[in-house]
Amino acid sequence: MTDATRRDDGHTAVKETGFITAVIRAMENERPDAYLADPHAALLSTPRSRAMAEEALAAGGTVGSVIVRGRFGDIALGEAMDQGITQVVCLAAGSDTRAWRLPLPSGTRFFEIDLPGQLEAKDALLAPIADRLTCRRVTLAEDLRESTWPRRLKDAGYDRAKPAVWVVEGLLPYVETGHFTRLLTHIEEMSSPGSVLLVDAPHAAYFTDPANARFLAFMKARGSAFRLGLEDFGGFLNRCGWQAEAYTLRQLAAGACPWVPAPPERLCPPRDHHWVARARLA
Repeated sequence: MTDATRRDDGHTAVKETGFITAVIRAMENERPDAYLADPHAALLSTPRSRAMAEEALAAGGTVGSVIVRGRFGDIALGEAMDQGITQVVCLAAGSDTRAWRLPLPSGTRFFEIDLPGQLEAKDALLAPIADRLTCRRVTLAEDLRESTWPRRLKDAGYDRAKPAVWVVEGLLPYVETGHFTRLLTHIEEMSSPGSVLLVDAPHAAYFTDPANARFLAFMKARGSAFRLGLEDFGGFLNRCGWQAEAYTLRQLAAGACPWVPAPPERLCPPRDHHWVARARLA
């Protein structure tokens, strides 16, 4: 695929980014001091995805947001499962491997939604560990900017009368605020009280920090420009009807979250202005 073709396709660059994050998780997993364990990410680390990751990191990309949100989400998801939630909906699931690598109860339904072709590509690469699934996994090919995915999710067996964990990782940099607000509206309409939302987003300061200018230009040039940044993520989620706790990477490194081990400084550099959040529906 040529660069011109990649720019013409509004989906391709964003879909490719999912496998770049798999490379980053595989790199972290190989470290003796790994903050996130993901032994299956290496299966998604192809020569093409490794080359793309090297290019992104050379342009100034950071690894902290990928690794920290992964550990944050793992712990929060485990707590929700312990509390009896048996439905997980992973939106823009990309290269997420939680259905394979976490000890999810056998009665769990794990729904994954992403752009057409994305999950099929992941399934092919993860075929060697297909027997590691302990939950019932259901995949749907949908563009989350459209309004058809809630109906298809319900048709696939999602029970809106029961609480669910919603995972939205790595999506928000690529959408407009209006798209995110509509997405939250759909999630709330599909959720019963007690549901949990796990979500991350760039801080508004990411876009004004000169240290990130080169990377932002790189992402724009490859067709996956960062668009959304929020000054007060927790406040935004609260105004949308959720009870949220939100932390920047720097706050997590300082020990601000009582239920997540503080990530090391190497994963929370000053220029990686990023939010992670857990929110509940009352």
